[in-house]
Amino acid sequence: MEWTTFLAAAVGATAGSLGTGVAERFRWHRDVSEQERQALQAAYVDFLDAVKRTSSAISQVAHNGTLPLEDRARQARLAVDQHGLYEKQAHVELCAPQSVLPLMNELVRALLFLRDEVGCGGTPGAPKYEGAWMKIHGDTAQLREAMRTTLSRK
Repeated sequence: MEWTTFLAAAVGATAGSLGTGVAERFRWHRDVSEQERQALQAAYVDFLDAVKRTSSAISQVAHNGTLPLEDRARQARLAVDQHGLYEKQAHVELCAPQSVLPLMNELVRALLFLRDEVGCGGTPGAPKYEGAWMKIHGDTAQLREAMRTTLSRK
């Protein structure tokens, strides 16, 4: 019996198996990375949606000039709670890179400042109200850019 033929077949089979295993490992790693990226993207979208809904609800309260101050404050607080802003922030905090968190926290603080301003009687056109909106817009743009950076494929 030819041992060289047997040995060549065994080496070929082993090399083929190892090559397939290595290729499968790379494919698995790529798939897991893509799933993690998609989950992070979904968390980002949910958070930004909550920010938009919350800010719109606060704005509606601010534009209702007939509400008594106590009702304005209550409705402004409710606007933050009803759209799950804190829950979605916590979700992003669990899966986002550390570089995104300070920007996200700054945006939430700006929303809370707007909520408090409206609750204290701030109306559209007032300097503090307009300043709060400018801060929210600026913080949102910075956060979106940071989010895009973390989602980019390498």
